[in-house]
Amino acid sequence: MKRKSIAAFIIFTLAFSCKTIEVVNRKNPYPNMETVHYGNSAAYVFKNDASGKLLIVIEGSGWESVLGIQTEDGWHNIGCGGLLLPVLGGNYSIMIPEKLKRQPGQNYMADMEDRANYTAGNLIDCYVESINGYLAEHSFSSVVIAGFSEGACLLPLVYERINDKAGVKALVSMGFGGFSWYESVYMLSLRQDFPAEYIKMNQYFVEMYKPGKDSYPDSYKEHVYAISYRWFNSIKDIKPFEYYKNITIPVLFIHGDNDYNIPVESTRYIQENLPEKPFTYKYFPWDHQPREDRDFIQWRKEIAEWIISIDE
Repeated sequence: MKRKSIAAFIIFTLAFSCKTIEVVNRKNPYPNMETVHYGNSAAYVFKNDASGKLLIVIEGSGWESVLGIQTEDGWHNIGCGGLLLPVLGGNYSIMIPEKLKRQPGQNYMADMEDRANYTAGNLIDCYVESINGYLAEHSFSSVVIAGFSEGACLLPLVYERINDKAGVKALVSMGFGGFSWYESVYMLSLRQDFPAEYIKMNQYFVEMYKPGKDSYPDSYKEHVYAISYRWFNSIKDIKPFEYYKNITIPVLFIHGDNDYNIPVESTRYIQENLPEKPFTYKYFPWDHQPREDRDFIQWRKEIAEWIISIDE
């Protein structure tokens, strides 16, 4: 079944991207970029030769390159890495792992091979291959890894598979928290204060993936709320909380109080159940991401200040 609602398309993509030109230079948001390759994976690196520190950014979901889409009039859907470069590029080298076999600035919505391979497991393998490859070749005094939306869901799983965990000083997670995706949509399906369309969408997924079923649609060719059944199948049971129980380094969690994609209770669940951890929590009156220029500026300022302070 295809779902073509524009509102649903906006909500359910676990992405995070810049919409306004004031926050980033759309003509050239990625200056001095180097592409590195490891096995079947690639990443974009922005070196700061004066710094011995590295920030790794795992982006949110989408059918385009993690850098966004490049057109004749500039870049669109610029990711978090592009947003953080202006405020952290002076303190860190920055690495942005690419997804699957994608190329910078390209859109893969109509690429059936890409769509077939777009699963949580393949993304994790891809990110881990790039990160471990790069860290094996370069020495850093500290490494911070940030994940946004889909990237925040996969963040603790990627961290678990890093070979040199001792070098990772902190993590940053925004827009996912501790619940599994299924637990999140179940909670959202019970909300009465959201628009009816959003509630209906979450009720659809609750029914589709309710416990006890032993088979699910595996289509990747059609659009299902901006993504595919195959992707939902791959991510529905990943529960980051189970991984955060074993993490002992500092983690910054950021969540919007009015998040329609992943409820803020997902992050509050970690705060309430792992009080002894060196975790920091920041909540803002946004939905899944900031929407106004001033909020984007505040968002990246808060992240930059926390990373710099924890990594001094």
